[in-house]
Amino acid sequence: MTDNEKRNSSQTPAFGGTKVSRRQMLRGVGAATALAAAHHPLLAADAAGSSLAAPVVARAQQGVILRGIFLPATWGTITQKVFATEYEKQTGVKVVIDLIGRDAIHDKMGTLFVAQDASYDIFNVDYNWVPEFARAEHLVPMDDVLNAPETKGNDFLPKALDVARYKDKLYGIPQTVHPHILWYRKDLFDQAGRQPPTTMQEWRETVEFFQGKEFGGQKVYGWAAQAAKGFGNVHTWLTFLYSFGGDAFNYDSMKPTLTTPEALEGTKFWAEMMKFTPPGINDYTYDEVTNDAASGKIATCLQWSWGAFAVDDPETSKTVGKWEFVKVPAGKASVPHLAEWVISLSNYSKQKEEAIKFIQWLESPENDVRQALLGGGDPVRTSSYSNPQLTQAKVEGQPNLLRFRRYPQVIDAMQTTKPRPLFPEEEQWETVVSAPLNAIQLGQMSVEDGLKKAQDDVDRMMKELGYY
Repeated sequence: MTDNEKRNSSQTPAFGGTKVSRRQMLRGVGAATALAAAHHPLLAADAAGSSLAAPVVARAQQGVILRGIFLPATWGTITQKVFATEYEKQTGVKVVIDLIGRDAIHDKMGTLFVAQDASYDIFNVDYNWVPEFARAEHLVPMDDVLNAPETKGNDFLPKALDVARYKDKLYGIPQTVHPHILWYRKDLFDQAGRQPPTTMQEWRETVEFFQGKEFGGQKVYGWAAQAAKGFGNVHTWLTFLYSFGGDAFNYDSMKPTLTTPEALEGTKFWAEMMKFTPPGINDYTYDEVTNDAASGKIATCLQWSWGAFAVDDPETSKTVGKWEFVKVPAGKASVPHLAEWVISLSNYSKQKEEAIKFIQWLESPENDVRQALLGGGDPVRTSSYSNPQLTQAKVEGQPNLLRFRRYPQVIDAMQTTKPRPLFPEEEQWETVVSAPLNAIQLGQMSVEDGLKKAQDDVDRMMKELGYY
């Protein structure tokens, strides 16, 4: 049994879902996302210059209306502005997409599901919500959809499917993946005569070398990553934990494993690396990392793969064409933390058959490529990563700059990436561990004491939830 299968098949309490903490991530449209959404390639299917035709789908009975709630990130915006409109023209099915922030989606789903409300049919779902809503039978199992010949399900990235499963059943079709990869300023590395790091120790030496140096009158810091209390520090720390061989739980017993030698080594390394970051790092979210990369303030960053579009935008970035990408440096191995969004179907929908047809069409091989070309997230199908429409695409106005030059590293990362712990109370878990991690960052606790507190707090939480 794989780690993902253990996470998804773990014994869970019989009672309903518990209250989860609210988080800041993508509550609304972040600055970088808003910037992308404002650009015309997201709003017109012709703008990307793609020769791919939209897949043909049969017309439906007149009067069918599907309603969905999506994230106001780039992939949600193009679903609303381009694909919903296109689908109605082809089929006669009107698809109404509301764009609301991450926390609001989660809260709205909870409210609708408790009332068994059929107002909305499909939802853009952060994968770590799947266990919570699947356990309560609010989502439609999608295995038959995946296995239908027209879905071409064997083309999806295996790990992208794994995280949408709960107790061996699939509850979402992937829409976008963005694992952690390491971004590095190739121009600065070339000036300094340095190679991109392949190991954590090499990365440590690299960030210390760059910290505080000036290049072209610009003071540069070694690296940046999300570090804000609440979720950001957890998401960054997970990549270090995993890459040094640690994990959050023993998934056979669901007991926390935050004080193992591997967890201690990974956390010590993460805490040491935090010395080579910009001032204010402990408040950094996705936007601060991206803005620092675009302004030339950092030499490297640990960031979601999808966000790389922002540093190649000449309207906002001073570093167009200067960033390259490698996989996360290895501790014991390279194990990047995975971010991903899937599309799930409400069990209370009155239009399940038509909703499934739309999901199949939206996530077809052709539209996986088109979503990327239109500025959506990174693709979810293996074939897309070798499609010339993507591999040969250039940044607008930059004829020698490959737009998706990060894709070899993304597909590489998707071989070893690891998700957040997959169990129904995962968001509550993040809140619990974020506080002692923050105390470590601020120097209020040693690594040993912080991990001991996290271990004890999670152990208490799991006992209260009835796991053991």
